[in-house]
Amino acid sequence: MIGFIFILGAVLGSFLNVCIYRLPLGKSIVFPPSHCPACHARLTSVDLVPIFSYLFLLGRCRHCHKPISARYPLVEIMAGLGFVFSWLLAGGNVFDFIFFAAFISVSIVIFFTDLEHQLIPDGASYFGIALGLVYNFIRGLQTHDWSPANPFFSSVGGVVVGFGLLFAISVFGKFIYKKEVMGEGDWFVAALLGAFFGWGGALMAIFIAYFLAAIAATILLVFKRAKFGGYVPFGPALVLGGVIVLFFGGPLLSWYWGFFL
Repeated sequence: MIGFIFILGAVLGSFLNVCIYRLPLGKSIVFPPSHCPACHARLTSVDLVPIFSYLFLLGRCRHCHKPISARYPLVEIMAGLGFVFSWLLAGGNVFDFIFFAAFISVSIVIFFTDLEHQLIPDGASYFGIALGLVYNFIRGLQTHDWSPANPFFSSVGGVVVGFGLLFAISVFGKFIYKKEVMGEGDWFVAALLGAFFGWGGALMAIFIAYFLAAIAATILLVFKRAKFGGYVPFGPALVLGGVIVLFFGGPLLSWYWGFFL
């Protein structure tokens, strides 16, 4: 079963690569069919087998022999592993697995589009927010509890808290530094985290994201790959924070609240 789940994720990873390449360019993710970005030759089944086609073709287009970005097999492997870990986390519950795997998929798209293009497609964030709200609405119906502890109410509150917190940080940062300190796309990614994990999970994910971003910025500065005051994409850190909360959020939140209770 695990092998099937990995293959399923890797196959979807091929589609995620299409989204990563086309969404920042404003192109359709459906038409035209898959083709080489360099020579535009239409790809066949030989070129489209996840992971193995890249290895078989030695990382080059079969038609023009131009190098193929290593991001393609990397995304397929990440999606495959993400699906496997989502299945294990869900404990075989198909309902949870579908939404966990969907969150991983959206996170991968946001991670690479922001990393490569410094752009987070609104469609990916909106889709993720909708998924999180639907997931927690169904969970809320199953609890038959309409108190503030209902997962759906926490999800709605998470959207407001996630979006509002990063919006406030952005406005305050612009006032202090007289320039944009955060892209608008990051606000919606934070809202996405709130939709999936509620307001508590969103705060934890954002805290982790700032910690990861600080580490990444320090490394880039040390190796002179960035300058003080330069822009470092924050979307990748946000979705990584969300992935950490997805898999380890329970123990982390218990540990965090233990300082106050």
